[in-house]
Amino acid sequence: MKSVANHYIAKIEGHGSLNINFAENTAELNVHEGERLFEDILIGRRFEDGVFIPQRICGVCPTAHCIATIKALEDAFKVAPSETTRDFRKLMLAGQIIQSHALHLFFLTLPDYLKVDGALALAKSDPEKFRLALNLKEIGDRVITVVGGRPVHPITPMVGGFSRLPGLGEVKRLRDELQMNFESGRAVVELFASLKYPKFAPENEYLSIQSDRKYGFYGGLVASSSGEVFEIRDYRSHIEETSRTYSTAKFGSHHGRPFMVGALARVNMHREYLNPLTLEAMDGCGVEFPTDNSFKNNLAQAVEILHFLEEAVGICDKILDNGIGEHRQQVEPRAGRGVGATEAPRGTLYYTYDLDDEGRIRYCDIVTPTVQNLGNMEANAAVLLKSTSGSGEAKRRRLLDMLIRAYDPCITCSVH
Repeated sequence: MKSVANHYIAKIEGHGSLNINFAENTAELNVHEGERLFEDILIGRRFEDGVFIPQRICGVCPTAHCIATIKALEDAFKVAPSETTRDFRKLMLAGQIIQSHALHLFFLTLPDYLKVDGALALAKSDPEKFRLALNLKEIGDRVITVVGGRPVHPITPMVGGFSRLPGLGEVKRLRDELQMNFESGRAVVELFASLKYPKFAPENEYLSIQSDRKYGFYGGLVASSSGEVFEIRDYRSHIEETSRTYSTAKFGSHHGRPFMVGALARVNMHREYLNPLTLEAMDGCGVEFPTDNSFKNNLAQAVEILHFLEEAVGICDKILDNGIGEHRQQVEPRAGRGVGATEAPRGTLYYTYDLDDEGRIRYCDIVTPTVQNLGNMEANAAVLLKSTSGSGEAKRRRLLDMLIRAYDPCITCSVH
């Protein structure tokens, strides 16, 4: 059997293909988009530009980029944001994850399992599921709009806080809208628990942010399923990026080994800290984590939709109880280096900024979740090819496509 060159992968964000060698059970993941050089574009610009320009790396997860950049800049300036600021940022991140997971699950992944061509076919064949997708996307958009000013590329977050925040009446309305979507969240868990996932058992290593007795997503330490724990600011001592001749994106590794980030990593490592209704829904559907089945990243995303609906309601309740306190600090530019990270929908997102004494950017480093996942996607592809060696090429290509889609790759982020 011969290699299949340039087997393009449909229904992912961006342009990528697989070079598959069926005889040797290997596949190269080719990223075809050109490098966008955001790190160089930022050199010499004011720190304020470091908040808004990197959001344009991605139209799917700009809120995560926005918050990670701000955290890096605040670290450089030694600015400690207020509790109100942190709460509203967490609320935005919850909305971001709901928004992104809903898009991926219903428009890119579910058609594989329901055997329809895509989202438009799903709308015709099962309008109820299509409406469920729209409801969840809408509430995710609503959260980011209320706090960030608009659903894509938010405009109110800034170093030191927010330029404006919603009033308590708006927060109360948002809280009620979020709670009204709990049933939609449960329905997503039930739907994705009912799917028949391919049997697959690679040995994955997982990395994610962990927080003390909480489901980490805003900040904390970085933990590996191997037992290693390290400070976010030390990420460059643990995560390497290497270039490959067949890809315009770099490939991440952890001490020379591929690893996985994202929903599956988070749920596998921090299941016990999921919110109560989410755990109840999982138990009711017989959902079991941890699992090494990478296809079940999609099930983990469904679980996270309900979890972050609950999380967002809890944050709103806290804000309503405590009131809206200080949310805008004066920032004095100073020379320094800062590191920030947060959990984006697809995994941990890292930023480093080095600034001069006028607050101009001298250096920028960005490590995106998809870059970290690319090596593990290739390693998983080899395991899948070996385990299906007795099947026909068409079936194996289809399973490989589903595997890559399960990771929810963001190609444009990978070539930032």
